[in-house]
Amino acid sequence: MRKTTTISLLPVICFLFIMHGLGDAKITGNCVNCHTMHYSQNGTRLSTWGSNGPYIRLSTNSCVGCHTSTTENTIIQIGSSKIPIVFNTGGYPAEPLAGGNFYKTSLGGSENDKYGHNVEGISNADSNLLYVPGKQTGGNDHNTQLSISDCYNCHKLIVGVTGIPFTKSRSGNVLICEDCHTPKHHANDSVTVVDGTGGWYRFLYKVKGIEDSDWEKTVSPIDHSEYQGETSAFGGSISDLGCDCHGDFHALRNPLGVGSGSPWLRHPVDIALPTTGEYSAYTTYNPEAPVARPDMSGYSGPSQIVTPGIDQVMCLSCHRSHGSVQPDILRWDYSKMVAGGGGSGGCFTCHTQKNQTP
Repeated sequence: MRKTTTISLLPVICFLFIMHGLGDAKITGNCVNCHTMHYSQNGTRLSTWGSNGPYIRLSTNSCVGCHTSTTENTIIQIGSSKIPIVFNTGGYPAEPLAGGNFYKTSLGGSENDKYGHNVEGISNADSNLLYVPGKQTGGNDHNTQLSISDCYNCHKLIVGVTGIPFTKSRSGNVLICEDCHTPKHHANDSVTVVDGTGGWYRFLYKVKGIEDSDWEKTVSPIDHSEYQGETSAFGGSISDLGCDCHGDFHALRNPLGVGSGSPWLRHPVDIALPTTGEYSAYTTYNPEAPVARPDMSGYSGPSQIVTPGIDQVMCLSCHRSHGSVQPDILRWDYSKMVAGGGGSGGCFTCHTQKNQTP
C-alpha cells in the first residue's frame, strides 16, 4: 500500500446506498451527505471531506475514501443507510464482507502483496508480478508487462468506456475501483436478481446476482450471495466478466489452455460440478467454497441446495475478490489441504474423498 497516499482514510462519510433487503433500493437522504457544489464551505474544506478533492460527480470523497474505515466495522450505518467497507486501516476485520478486505496489501512489500489486489490509494504496484496472471485484456497479453501505458496502447481511443478496464487514468501500475466496478449508486436494485436496471450485481458490468442483505458479514448455507455463472464464453458470469483480466484461466474462453475435461491443465472455471464420483456429494451450499448458478431465473433468494451437473465452479469458489488473510487471495489455507489427512472444508468441499485417510 502506498505510504504517501493523499486519499482520505477517515471513516466513511459518503455514498449512502442501501442494497436489496436493507430498505429502499437506491440512495435516499440529503444530497449533501455525498455531494458538494463547489468543494467549499465558508471558503474552506470540511474536515470530513477527502483531502484530495475535488472529485468527479461533485462527490466529497473517492471510492476508496468512502469505503474505508478506521474502525473494525465492515458496515457503517448513517441513519438508515449502510455502506460496505472494503478497507479497514487498523487490521484485517473479524467479519470481512464477501469480497474480503484490502488491509494486508496496505502494509506494502512483496510478502503482503500476495494477499490482495493492489488498488490506487491503498497500495503501490505489486512487488512480485510484472505480468497479470492469466492476462487477456490488452492484446499481446502473454508477453505484455503489467503497465498502464501498455493498456492504453489498445484502449486509448475508448478512454472511460463502461465495463472496459484500464480506461481511466491512474498514477501508477495499480488498479482503480472503476477497473472492475461501474458505480450506479442511484439505480433501483429492488428486484431480487440485480441486473442492468439495478446497476448490475455489485456494479460489475453485465453480471447478475442476488445481493446478500449484509454483503455476507454474516454467512451460512441459507444466508449468502448468489453468483451468476455461464454456459458459453462471455455469457455474463462473475468469473468471466468480473475477473475479466485473467481471461486465460477460463475454460470456456481458453479450452486449449485450460482443458475440456479430466485431466485438467488448469483448474476449471465456469464448469459444472460432475454428477458422478466425489463431486456428486457436494449438495449443500458451503460458503467456504461457493458455487455459481448458470441460470439465475427462478431464484427468490439464497438457496442451500447445490445441484451437480448444473451449478458451477467459479473464480470465487476459491478466491476473495479484494483481499484475504491467505496468500493468492484464497479463502482458506492451501498449505493445510493434505490429501489423506482427514481435514475438512476448503478444497475438500468439492473434492469430498481426497481427505479420507488410508
